[in-house]
Amino acid sequence: MAEARFNLTRREVKGNKLVRKAKSRALGGKDDDELMGQMALNGTWFARLAIGEPPQAIDLDLNMLTSDFYVRHTTSHAGTRYDDLFSKSFAKSNQHPYRSCTLPTDVFHLPTIDKSIPLPFAYCRPLKGSQDTLQASGSMLGLAPSKNLRQIDTTFLLHQLLKERVIERPIFSLMLVSGNEGVLSIGGTGAQATEMVSKQTAEQLDRAGAQEKINAFTAENGKTLEGGTNSLDKANIPEEKIILHKRGGEAHGFKAKRADWKEGWTWSKVQGAEGWWQTLMQGVWVGGSRVLQNQAAVIDINTPFVLAPPLAVKTFYAAVAGSRPLDPPYSNFYIFPCMNPPSIEFEFQGTRFPAMQGGRGMEYASAIIPGGKFSLGRLKHGSGYCVGAIVETGMGLKEEKEGMTGGSKQGIGSAAASVGSLAGNGMRDVWVIGERFFRGVSGVFDVQEKRIGFRAY
Repeated sequence: MAEARFNLTRREVKGNKLVRKAKSRALGGKDDDELMGQMALNGTWFARLAIGEPPQAIDLDLNMLTSDFYVRHTTSHAGTRYDDLFSKSFAKSNQHPYRSCTLPTDVFHLPTIDKSIPLPFAYCRPLKGSQDTLQASGSMLGLAPSKNLRQIDTTFLLHQLLKERVIERPIFSLMLVSGNEGVLSIGGTGAQATEMVSKQTAEQLDRAGAQEKINAFTAENGKTLEGGTNSLDKANIPEEKIILHKRGGEAHGFKAKRADWKEGWTWSKVQGAEGWWQTLMQGVWVGGSRVLQNQAAVIDINTPFVLAPPLAVKTFYAAVAGSRPLDPPYSNFYIFPCMNPPSIEFEFQGTRFPAMQGGRGMEYASAIIPGGKFSLGRLKHGSGYCVGAIVETGMGLKEEKEGMTGGSKQGIGSAAASVGSLAGNGMRDVWVIGERFFRGVSGVFDVQEKRIGFRAY
């Protein structure tokens, strides 16, 4: 499932550069009236906002692989629904930026500012007979930095907010406080928020044993965010901050302060085919030794672990004492001794960042998740081995081979052959730096300058 999301685009030469675009159905993409990205999937990150008068609460799913911002209304009972019939401030439009979408205007009650603002947005109601009618309702915020990945003819949301002077810079930052909650900062970074969270979690972990900490923390903060009563409701969240949640997880609450800009970040330029947040990871370090260098890497917080090419995975785990691959059909996963997790660092622009290390956050206490942040859990109950969070992927290999030989599972060999290796997703030898890395490292994404900033917390 994690890999399938990367197979919905292809590369194309446009002018003097290589760009990513959504695949047509003939090349393995979605139907012509379907948009990339799925809403309300378990394990994905989302924020909450309200639209219309009176306000209608709706979940805003984050997607770093697309550039579209839209609201979808389906016949399904899944997800959260915005209905124009119940909004007094809804302004109809005859524009159709996409086959199943119109471009109305309504009032957005953003949690980042003190006032509500009217914004045009794509309002999509799937056509009868479309598979999308069975999908969840909700909204999608595409965060990819290229207009070439837009399927809907609308303005990028950050540029709309810039035009309305809601923000001063077209940037956003992500900080995952734990496996279940975090902060999305639009127009700013989460620098001081990371420092505050680091201090608070350290204090909590110092108080008592693992189970005692959980009980005390739960009693102190009351119900979860889903229940509506939590310290987050009363926290001093600054203007540009939006609280993130992960579906299927339990939130505990934290406080965030105003962010800095540019200070303390290590900046890395976006590289590769224009479209995704892809950059150069200069090194992978295990136990203080660099075992890999100059690895292309795509950033995506909705990938639950870290994906790496076959040769890179073998090289990496060769440096992890006691590790070995599982037997087929799970041989893309490796195990390691739970009592001896490796010390891992990813290097960007000469700075080494701790990757999946330590126990920051209460759910990483050794009594709860053996093996620490690098562990996906024990191999089986009572086992001394844990499954590693760096997982082998063969993305790009099969598609590239089919494109070069003129064959494919869709039976459109001539179409694939006409573009050669560009028919593939271009993910051969590319890492995907997923959610696990950002539990300890925050990232800021500069759309205008096409660069990514990293900062450990």
